[in-house]
Amino acid sequence: MTIGKQIKHFRAERNFSQPELAELAGIEQSYLSKLENDKSIPSNEIFRNLLSALSVNTQEFIDAIDINENKQQLNQIPDIEQLLSQKDKMKFQNIRRYLYISSALIILGLTLFYTGSSKQLFNETRYQSESSGVALADEPDDIFSSWRNRMDTNGEDGRQLMRAKRLEMANREDTHYLVFREYKGQGFMMDVTGGKRHYRLDKEEQIPRQINAWLQIFGVLLLCSGIMGFVLERRLSRR
Repeated sequence: MTIGKQIKHFRAERNFSQPELAELAGIEQSYLSKLENDKSIPSNEIFRNLLSALSVNTQEFIDAIDINENKQQLNQIPDIEQLLSQKDKMKFQNIRRYLYISSALIILGLTLFYTGSSKQLFNETRYQSESSGVALADEPDDIFSSWRNRMDTNGEDGRQLMRAKRLEMANREDTHYLVFREYKGQGFMMDVTGGKRHYRLDKEEQIPRQINAWLQIFGVLLLCSGIMGFVLERRLSRR
């Protein structure tokens, strides 16, 4: 569709004859005929008069016109040139917005995926520490593991003391476990009622956490959304 064909289309749609439209627009019928046959381009003033006579606005007038094929012709009318310039500016802003949003989605997606896969934010390692019992205030921290080395086992008296101490330590034995997400070292002390407990690292194990899997899933979704945004931007820029 060209400018001339569009004038003719709206004239026919409103049941105007050429003389009637020419009179309403304040131009000669012969000049209107030239316009409809694309043998002339209306001035901006005449273009406005035609739009007023046809009761259409600039946007409605150019809607059916192939802008890419007729851009040089359209730009000769200042009102249309200004409208196309505004549309190009809005298109550029939309494309830039797509790029910003798409870039942000890709960065956020990669960050979430890395966070979930590396398990740095939500650690899946569990450290279990074991304490054999409560050491008294005046006893060594490792009394439950070292008491045998501190006994004199020579002679009958020594053996009796060993048996008595073994019975005492067996009665005092009260195994307790603590589980931590962070590494506390191979051993640490903790004050408790009646004395203190010496905890030593018993084992560490990996316990999967669903949140890490969800972070990876959301990361992939955001990454794909960002890539799709770039694809849409390319399509918009070609229009």
